[in-house]
Amino acid sequence: MILLLGGTSESLTVADFLTAQHHSFILTVTTDYGRDLASAHATQVVKCLFTADTLKHFIQQRNVTLILDATHPFARVISKLAMAVAEQTGTPYLRFERRLVYPQDQGVTLVDDFAAACVRLKQIAGTIYLSTGSKTAADFATEVGLDRLHVRVLPTTTVLAKLTAAGFDATQIDAIRGPFTTALNVELFRRAHAAVVVTKESGKQGGVQEKIAAAQQLKIPCLVIRRPVMTYPQQVSDVPALAKFLEVTP
Repeated sequence: MILLLGGTSESLTVADFLTAQHHSFILTVTTDYGRDLASAHATQVVKCLFTADTLKHFIQQRNVTLILDATHPFARVISKLAMAVAEQTGTPYLRFERRLVYPQDQGVTLVDDFAAACVRLKQIAGTIYLSTGSKTAADFATEVGLDRLHVRVLPTTTVLAKLTAAGFDATQIDAIRGPFTTALNVELFRRAHAAVVVTKESGKQGGVQEKIAAAQQLKIPCLVIRRPVMTYPQQVSDVPALAKFLEVTP
């Protein structure tokens, strides 16, 4: 049994591949929204937030023979936890890591982390278009000022409740599900009167290229927060490589 740690678009692609190849797997997610999406791609979907103990128990109870980690590049906690438990239980671990492909052109500034992004943003006047998700929105508000932010998030009640609690009002929120074309990004950035765009180094699936292209069209800077540096014991970046690892033909 394969434990597929999901919550990303590529985890759904992996799920489709595993289904087509008749592999037994369980796809885990952490939100109701993720479970709804995953249900169309896997027959066994479990919503859970693992701890070390619950993950060990899950592996034992479900006879897991491989942990396939296709979580978000910024989901460091679950990846570190999965690697540690895999080592403790002797369970093979494989990271499915999305590729980094985007132009590092004029107007694009890479920063190492949240703190470095805030330092840069304090040097730029005007509205900040924040496309890094809801988890850090309140932190950005504290550091650079709530009134400066316009955020783009998933249109779920949980996310909107979190933003409301942090003080955001409806005029500061684009609650919309991707994918986003360059043209749509241009329109959203323009409507928000964005002076700068902030995104994460989340790869093609995160729409980084389209955000950068839109910012360049509008001639505004784009800050890209680098993904965390992780050392994985084994890693693949596409389905053919996964197929080779599993010794099957895609």
